[in-house]
Amino acid sequence: MTHSDPDPGPVVQRILLGADLRDAREAAGLSNAEASKALGWYTGKLSKVEQGDMKVSDKDLDKAARIYGIPKSRTAKLRNLATDSRRKLPPARVPEHSVKYVNLERAATELKIFNGSCFPGIVQTADYARAMLERSVTTSPADVDRMAEDRVHRMERMKTPGAPRLWLIVGEEALYREIGGRAVLRAQLEQIRELAKLPHVCVQIIPFDGGAHASHGVVFSIITLIEGRPGVVYVEGLTASDYLGREHTRVYNLAFENLRGSTLSQQRTTERISRRIKELT
Repeated sequence: MTHSDPDPGPVVQRILLGADLRDAREAAGLSNAEASKALGWYTGKLSKVEQGDMKVSDKDLDKAARIYGIPKSRTAKLRNLATDSRRKLPPARVPEHSVKYVNLERAATELKIFNGSCFPGIVQTADYARAMLERSVTTSPADVDRMAEDRVHRMERMKTPGAPRLWLIVGEEALYREIGGRAVLRAQLEQIRELAKLPHVCVQIIPFDGGAHASHGVVFSIITLIEGRPGVVYVEGLTASDYLGREHTRVYNLAFENLRGSTLSQQRTTERISRRIKELT
């Protein structure tokens, strides 16, 4: 994805703008503290801007451009990006702390997802999603059906042209935890098996007998927005989530590659899923 691609949404545009400003600051040889002092910003504001967590006014952008020595032609493009990043979109049908993730997912060129115990929202059937959401302590019963439908829409997008590459690793437990009951789990596994046939999707399982791996107790996603640039790591809890920048991305990518070394091959994964489907019939 580049700045000239179809509209990725204001959340993603804030992240792109922040990354550009961070690159410009580093090219100017300024530390975070030095730049904050020169800009006259309070402690923490620059970090929020660079991480895409804060909107940037034209006045602040122009001041940063002067201090960082950004050429006028580049400043004009950044101003357009800043203007677009201040737009508002209709609220997403997800918990508030997950809104940013859904926008990132929509604009991603690649997704790497690890979940040790269940299948993540982006690949869930409506019944599987509903069964999970009904047990959530942070989801209102009135929102369950709409949120389940939204997860199905996200899954259907994975089947369309231009969908991001998806690398999904799950623990073998996901094949056995009967979320929603045996019939619901069987339908979920059938969907996973069909998705795994797509050329841009790779699904692999870490078997029970695989021993220790690099991410026990941690569920995470690595979202790549622009080829060749560090992505964003998303780690979700019950009531909050963390979006980790490039200093963390290397570690999580290393962990993901380590996880891949613990998985069954794609063929053996499909065979294991098919065997489990038969058991549930």
